[in-house]
Amino acid sequence: MPGCPLGIDIPGFIRLLREGDSVAALERIKKENPFPAICGRICPAPCEDACVFNADGHPIAIRSLERFASDFGHSKMEKKAMSPQSKKVAIIGSGPAGMSAAYYLAKCNISVTIFEAAHEPGGLLRYAIPEFRLPQKVLDEQFSQLKLWGVEIQTDVVFGRTMMMDEIFMRGFSAVLLATGASLPLFSDLPGSSLGGVYYAMEFLYRLHATSKQEALAVARRQKMVAAKTVVVGCGQAAFDAARLSLRLGSEVQIIFDGFEEQAGVSQDMLNETRQEGIEIHSMRPLELVGDEHGFVKGVKCRKLEIVENEEGLKLEISSEEPIVLEAQTIILANGQRPNDLLKQSLPHLKWDEDGSLWADAQRGMTSMQKVFGCGSAVTAGGSVVEAIAGGKTAAEKIIEYLGTHEIH
Repeated sequence: MPGCPLGIDIPGFIRLLREGDSVAALERIKKENPFPAICGRICPAPCEDACVFNADGHPIAIRSLERFASDFGHSKMEKKAMSPQSKKVAIIGSGPAGMSAAYYLAKCNISVTIFEAAHEPGGLLRYAIPEFRLPQKVLDEQFSQLKLWGVEIQTDVVFGRTMMMDEIFMRGFSAVLLATGASLPLFSDLPGSSLGGVYYAMEFLYRLHATSKQEALAVARRQKMVAAKTVVVGCGQAAFDAARLSLRLGSEVQIIFDGFEEQAGVSQDMLNETRQEGIEIHSMRPLELVGDEHGFVKGVKCRKLEIVENEEGLKLEISSEEPIVLEAQTIILANGQRPNDLLKQSLPHLKWDEDGSLWADAQRGMTSMQKVFGCGSAVTAGGSVVEAIAGGKTAAEKIIEYLGTHEIH
């Protein structure tokens, strides 16, 4: 299906839903997407942009239908009978790419072990997406299913510190997949970004990770992250998640970024929901963060942007008005993410792209190190959850081909 990175048969599963068969609809989705309960909640839904009904601004709510199929077509989890296999694959990282690869490798009776640095598996799905968007219970169910398929998950294993590459191969693994994601922020050169009360979006979300609003509020108060007014500078999913979480913790929130709304990096639904919740979204160019005499931020100086039209179409230009200062005791910067440096430090001989992402051969999926593959945001330096899941599936196919095992079916 055009617009879907996973190639889901969207007309097919919608037809089954219309016929009242949610179980069959879910089975149709899971032929291409092993985690519809996740994507049905947080996918940016590029398929809706490609929908023919989007021409009049009213596309079919495909993501919501996927969530419906997942919630109401969900059958009892079944344990997969595992055949004895001499081939073993280690996956470093349990985010969406690692989860996806593990699923498809396990389907081919390959023994899979996931090594995760954190206390619980899930990567950004668990630690960077708020509970109100992706409940922990839903994520736990996905890992329970993986375990029933024979996937082993070991947590608190920091690759490059508590476990090295040589040790993995000494344990008899035939291949290694690096799916470590891109969880570190791209640092800002905005003056004042080192002031107290300034956070990066991913850092903010990680630090306030909790299963309830009460727990998040308790952490925010203890770490003095709750402010009367918050301004999020930047765009993308992490920016909007941080803004909406701040709002739920009692702050008055604004989002500013240098671009049109269509360039916000989120779906139209997300834009609408954010506004309906009371968060203001402005096209502004930040100039500097303003601090007080104690070294804490008190606002952001910025210039308004105006829409002008020329022979090339619409564009944004800086307003002739004087700069304004938006008051805020908390500033959240959202410049994007990059892969963790720990991977580069522990494997300095690996080849890396200019943007800091891990290089992997486009045809084979293998890095510059024999038997070591890469996928997800570690390779792409960003992207959506559904793109990471698609990347994990592709990596699994490459590994299966390398190991000489039968294809994914």
